[in-house]
Amino acid sequence: MEHIAAFMILIACSDDYTTCTEQPAPAVAYETVRQCEADLSPSIRMMAAERKHALGKCLEIDPALFYQDAEIVWDVSAEGELEVVLELINPEMTVPAYAQSATPDDNRRLN
Repeated sequence: MEHIAAFMILIACSDDYTTCTEQPAPAVAYETVRQCEADLSPSIRMMAAERKHALGKCLEIDPALFYQDAEIVWDVSAEGELEVVLELINPEMTVPAYAQSATPDDNRRLN
């Protein structure tokens, strides 16, 4: 069985960031965050060729979460900052212990 430690989320936005859509990532999941981050910049560059604002993040997760009901929740601020969290459907589990995206300084963004 594969050990899955990260996944990538790619978002394309309109000029004013009022309309954003999730875009397909090059892989469903990654065994390491490092592998995800290696694919992140090229993926954003490819997306930016077609979209004005291209955003992306790698989200580190606990592999046990793939056996839980969870939802990826993302939002883009008016300034173009991407926030991503993994919300567990089972409220007895705490999200911060299992999933987090990079800090704003670690975000990758091409406009």
